[in-house]
Amino acid sequence: MGSIASWFGGGTVAAFVERARKRMAAGKLEDAAKVVERGLERFPSSNSLLDLRLSLKRARAHKTMRRYEARIQSTRDALAYEELIKLYRELELPDEARRKAAEYCDAHPQRDSPHLVLGEMDLLTFLEDLSARHGHSAHGHLVQASNLNALALQPRVLLAELYFCVGADRSLVKVRDALRSMAPSTTQMDAALQVMDSIADPHADERLQGLFERIEVDGQLVRDPEDWPLSRRASGKAIVSEESAEPVIQRLVDQGVLDEAVVLRRDGTLMTHGTSGGAPAESEGTLIQSTEARGGFIEVVRTIGRKVFPQASEFDMGKFRRCTLRGAFGNIVVGRVGNVMVGVRGPQSADPLRMWERLSVELENVCRGAA
Repeated sequence: MGSIASWFGGGTVAAFVERARKRMAAGKLEDAAKVVERGLERFPSSNSLLDLRLSLKRARAHKTMRRYEARIQSTRDALAYEELIKLYRELELPDEARRKAAEYCDAHPQRDSPHLVLGEMDLLTFLEDLSARHGHSAHGHLVQASNLNALALQPRVLLAELYFCVGADRSLVKVRDALRSMAPSTTQMDAALQVMDSIADPHADERLQGLFERIEVDGQLVRDPEDWPLSRRASGKAIVSEESAEPVIQRLVDQGVLDEAVVLRRDGTLMTHGTSGGAPAESEGTLIQSTEARGGFIEVVRTIGRKVFPQASEFDMGKFRRCTLRGAFGNIVVGRVGNVMVGVRGPQSADPLRMWERLSVELENVCRGAA
């Protein structure tokens, strides 16, 4: 029997990850799952622990997926489609979920459910990557779901969120009136109706076609999704602050784990920058255009965050988590940790994955919402 310390000791993300991986390597999946769940009780927004939980879920879900596929092949059962799509989404397999939902649309053209699934998925992608293609697709599927089911609440709620975020204030009038007549009175719904009352304008000059394209070009929404009262994206997010990130970055640089590291806010402004050559760049809160050595890496991280991450979604290969570059300059890894974009640079001899995991786990240890 394992010692108490092996289950409860080492109260950091790194310690839980190490124990879980040892059990996975030994084939003890149930024990690994228990370690992961205990770690998530302490660090509920840890990307490392959530990834391990996801790997374990996928390993145990193959039999269930095969069973649903067999039902679909034999009977085209609508419930099997819905359960399989739901499972794919829980396992963060968006491409499989999209393909199965599109197949569901073809098999059952009069049902609103597959259009709702596709509309919700495209809306989530659009709000994160601001791709006009996903904006149009989300709008089309949500309108179709609303037309197919006059009593469906969810597609109208999602349409209201889309219109709110893109500034479609004239389109918001109709969906607001529908929600007022059919939605139950809750604190959040009442708040959403108040927000819509304050901005809905039946005389606004708008063209949805142009709105989506302009947002993609500008790189920002008209209104922040987190200001929408019915948003579910604001909860559970790990928050990296400047006060917590700066000492972590500089410590890892001083220890020789990294040559350089950059943390950028969502809008591209610099949060902190550590290099082996000195103190962080003094450019907090501003967009850095410098081509100096210290500013060059910041611009690399910013460009990858603004260009590569959104464009990667066009390949429909699932959520793009990080980007690795190798060359004479060494190894560079850029990815998201909680609410920030992080870039790390190390020598060619360094393992980029281990370098990234070390920094991301260290940041997760000090995240608000994760620790």
